[in-house]
Amino acid sequence: MGYVRQRSGCLARRDVGGVSEILGVTMLLAMVVTVLGAVFVLLAPLVNDINDNREWAAGSVAATQLSDRILVVADSPAGTGVVHHSAQLANTIDWLPRAETWTIAADLAGTDRVTVQLDPGEVNVTSLNRTATNVTVVTETATYQFDLVNGTGNLSIGSATHGRVSVEVKDMHGDTIHRLVRISIDGIRLNNEMSRGVFSVDLVNGARIEKLPGQGIEVQQYPRLRHDVLIDGTHRVSLVLLDIEVGETATRHMTTVNLGSLGTEALFEAQSRNLLLKTEFFAEATIGARYTHHWAGDHDLWLASGQIDDYNGFGPRQRLSGLDGLTLFPTDETFTLEVTLQKVVMS
Repeated sequence: MGYVRQRSGCLARRDVGGVSEILGVTMLLAMVVTVLGAVFVLLAPLVNDINDNREWAAGSVAATQLSDRILVVADSPAGTGVVHHSAQLANTIDWLPRAETWTIAADLAGTDRVTVQLDPGEVNVTSLNRTATNVTVVTETATYQFDLVNGTGNLSIGSATHGRVSVEVKDMHGDTIHRLVRISIDGIRLNNEMSRGVFSVDLVNGARIEKLPGQGIEVQQYPRLRHDVLIDGTHRVSLVLLDIEVGETATRHMTTVNLGSLGTEALFEAQSRNLLLKTEFFAEATIGARYTHHWAGDHDLWLASGQIDDYNGFGPRQRLSGLDGLTLFPTDETFTLEVTLQKVVMS
């Protein structure tokens, strides 16, 4: 019996040892799982930031490359183009119809100062010296003409003022003394998914505008508006507008993009005065203040210094905020105005 008890006791001691090993392994595994879980919790934000940074870099590079290809095609003859391939573009391409609407106006001849106001469904014309006698309005659907009385008049044309509008004002000799062109510009938006939202890049009118989730916009590249002083001392203002049309075969998810040039159109190419450059933004309303500061920032410095009469460059036409558009100072001096419209189709 003692032998049996001793064996039983030995068996009991083995059972206790076995249970302790299982508990130890279980506790070790629990500690490992807990540590790994804590590591994953602590590293998750860092991993997300790394992935977001990778997505931002890839999206920004893809947008820059596509923008460069579009500008190259825009400068090419009509009927030519390139094929651009990028896997990053498959993340989603959105079309931005009427992203910007530009209004360009200037006096082209004579000494009169003409003002054309495009209101919804109506065109109003006034001339300071009353030399304007006839007005021609060309819209996307029809052409209208009307005479002025004492240099002033208006014409009701209904909904025809929407879309592209061209207004030419002539004097009694049939010379065009003022021209206004209003045109809408289409663009595209590239979207890249990130952990905190969508990183978007707008390609509109030659500009590249980036927006990170939860942050404001950042203009990486501005439209091609320039003021130059030539060798002979004369001034030149050049503006190149870029309209991107989307073909019927285009989709939101494309890795291969066909870009074709539709040619160029000269909107202005003459000696001018009394310039008006006004832009309306529909894709991102806050862009206007950025553009105004970029092109007319020096005007505020000259104004603050009290030497605004010596300033030569872009500045606000009326209100200092630039809401009434930009003009070239001095406003009565003659300069060369060159405005070109480029068209590119994407499919």
